[in-house]
Amino acid sequence: MSHNPDEPTAGTDDSDMSDVSLDEEDEEIIGRVLYGSIAHQTDDDVLRISDDDHSSASDISDTELEQINDPALVSRYKRLREMKVDKDLGEEERKRLIMANFNNDQMDRFEAYRRSTINKPGVKKICNGVLGHSIPPHLAIILAGLSKSYLSEIITKAFEVQERENKAKLIMDIEGKKKRKRQTLRNIENGKDIEVSNSRLTYDGDTQSPLRPEHIREAIRLYRHENSSAIQAQWRAQGDADGWLFR
Repeated sequence: MSHNPDEPTAGTDDSDMSDVSLDEEDEEIIGRVLYGSIAHQTDDDVLRISDDDHSSASDISDTELEQINDPALVSRYKRLREMKVDKDLGEEERKRLIMANFNNDQMDRFEAYRRSTINKPGVKKICNGVLGHSIPPHLAIILAGLSKSYLSEIITKAFEVQERENKAKLIMDIEGKKKRKRQTLRNIENGKDIEVSNSRLTYDGDTQSPLRPEHIREAIRLYRHENSSAIQAQWRAQGDADGWLFR
């Protein structure tokens, strides 16, 4: 019986091997990097008690809590249930409440942010050059504070860009390794020689690396895109059809 060359041969269709599994170490990296935040968010959602459903959540009896096999979860739930939140807290009290719940990493970053300063004479010099006249010292202090806030947002967004880049590289490595494994399985079915590779997936985010210029540029582009709602000057230009809006 002759075989039609147009018909697919068993074991040659990618869909038959779309669920190719990787090594245990690789699966651990995939779960930790790509799905770890989802699992963490799910735990927080279970434990989060809003003001609206606080009364219904407090109806859970101690007998029902004893049936839960997670002591840490039960203990955290009891603390949240007994927590009394005052909605009339002032701004300073809210800040102290937030700082009291910082973990060590958050506190270190907060202290580093508080210690960092912007060169006020440099800010004043730039403003004097742009405006063409001297600005008062208190205005230089205000502009330095705004510059510090702007830089913190840009740096935070640049780290987010770096993290997305690392995850994208990991996804590409996963697809490449699955493709090589599919080809290896085909070669085994066809009786061909195979080369066994012991390479493991790696995630660049596991090692702290400095930000690169492209991360900063992309962060600035995203910041402008997210915060630019006004029409640009060249679009607002009027008279003699010199603005893009009138072309």
